[in-house]
Amino acid sequence: MNDEDGYSMSIFEQITHHQMDEISTVNQCIKSDRRPKKRDLVSGVILDEAGLPIVLPTVVDCRQQLMRHWAKNQYLAPEGTARFNTAVTELVFGRALSDAFCSQLITLQAPGGTGALRLAFDFYASSLNGRRLWVGTPSWPNYQQIATAAGVEMVNFPQQTTVTQWLCALEQAQPYDAVLFQAGANNPTGMMLDTEDWHKIADLCRRKQLLPILDNASQGLGQDIEKDAEGIRIMAQSCPELIVASSFSKNFMLYNERVGAVSVKTSVPVFATQAKEELRTIIRANYSSPASFGSAIVAEILGDPQLYQKWLVDLVAVRVMLAKRRDSLLAALDNRCKESSSDVQRYGLFIQLNLSSQIIRDLREKDGIYLLDNGRLSLASLWQHDIARITTIINCRNFLNTNPCNISVYNK
Repeated sequence: MNDEDGYSMSIFEQITHHQMDEISTVNQCIKSDRRPKKRDLVSGVILDEAGLPIVLPTVVDCRQQLMRHWAKNQYLAPEGTARFNTAVTELVFGRALSDAFCSQLITLQAPGGTGALRLAFDFYASSLNGRRLWVGTPSWPNYQQIATAAGVEMVNFPQQTTVTQWLCALEQAQPYDAVLFQAGANNPTGMMLDTEDWHKIADLCRRKQLLPILDNASQGLGQDIEKDAEGIRIMAQSCPELIVASSFSKNFMLYNERVGAVSVKTSVPVFATQAKEELRTIIRANYSSPASFGSAIVAEILGDPQLYQKWLVDLVAVRVMLAKRRDSLLAALDNRCKESSSDVQRYGLFIQLNLSSQIIRDLREKDGIYLLDNGRLSLASLWQHDIARITTIINCRNFLNTNPCNISVYNK
C-alpha cells in the first residue's frame, strides 16, 4: 500500500507501544545521567565497596573446576537436568518434604526467576484456565508486566497492613484464583512473615481453594536458608497444590547465567505427571531448552556437602554486610524518612523509605540519587562509605519539602 507521495506504508507503523515497568524506565534514566556522583539505589545486584558485583568464593572455585572439564555443548531437555532439579527441590522444600511428596513434586529449570514466574503464570493461565492473580502491594513492579503477558488479570491487596487485614482482603478471592506471596524477605519492605502468619495464610488458601504461587527470589539472603523457606514448607504441608518460582541470581551471584526453577506440588501423583508435560510443552514453544553452565554450578554446589557448607558461609558474610548497611542507613536517617514501622526487624536486599513523590523526583533530578517511586532503596548497591553523604542529602530534601521557606539550609 502506498501513501499519496508514493512511499510504501510499513506494517511497523502500527506498532503498539507497551509501557516498560518502572525499574526498566528508571534504569534508562540512570544510564543517561552523566553526573559523576549519581547513585543507582535501584539495582538488586549486590556490590562491594568498590562498586563491583560481588562474586562468591565458592562459586568462583566451582566455576574453575567445571571449566577444566567442560565439553557439554549439547542441548538439555526442556526441563533441564535431573541433578539440578532434584537439588533445587531439596533446597526449597527440605529433604523431609521432598521425600514425603516425591510423587507429587516436580521441578523444572527456568531462565532466571523472571522466567520461572512467567512459566508459572503461563501454566496457570493456559493449562489450568486460571484468570485472576492476587498480589500484595507494594511489591516488585515487574509482576504486572509478567501477568499481563500471560493473560492473567492482576488484583492488588494492601500488603503494608497486618496479616489479619491481608486475610480480610483475600476473602474476596474466588476458588481457583491464584495468590502471589514472596518467600523470605519482602521486596521492597524487607519484612518477613512469622510462623503463625504463614499458618494463617495457608489455612485461608486451603479453605478458599486458592492456588499459592510463591516467589523465592533470594533464599538465604534474608535470615538463612531454612528460615527463608519456612513459608514455602508450611504452605506445602497445608495446601494440596502450589507453585514456587525460584531464582539463583542473587544467592549464587549468577545474574547473567539466568538460573531459576519452577516447582509444582499437586494433590495426587497423576497431576504432577500431567503438569510436568504441560510445562515441557510451554518451554518447548518458548525457548526450547535452558542453558547449562550456570545450572551446573548450582547443582554442583548443592550436591556436594563440602561446597554446600562453604556456600552457606559465603551467604552469612553477605547477610552481615547487608545488615550493616541497613543499620547504618536507618541510624543516619531522620525519623520522618523512615516507615512508621521502622522498628520492625527487616532483612534482605531492600528497604522502603517514607518519602514523598516530590522528594524522590528531586533526589533523581537535582541530586542524581535514584530510588523507585514507592521509596524502595536497594541495600545491595548502597556502599557503606557513601551512606553519610546519601542520608544527608535525603534528610535535607525531606526537610526542604516540609519547610520550603528554609531553602538556604541546603547547600550542596
